[in-house]
Amino acid sequence: MSKYCKKCGKEIPQNSKEDLCENCQNNKNGIIMGVLKGVGGLVVTVGTIVLFVVTRGKFGGPKT
Repeated sequence: MSKYCKKCGKEIPQNSKEDLCENCQNNKNGIIMGVLKGVGGLVVTVGTIVLFVVTRGKFGGPKT
């Protein structure tokens, strides 16, 4: 008896622990990584803004 991917129906090896084929697993992981990169970028942006507000822009400004 063969196992089939739940998403696309492609046949997968009998000894596979997953219910998805390798291609569907890669697509799923790619989406997760994209979301994590977006959240990370947002955290860095907000952190930079908070640091700027807390220090009132004292560091990195033009020398007068």
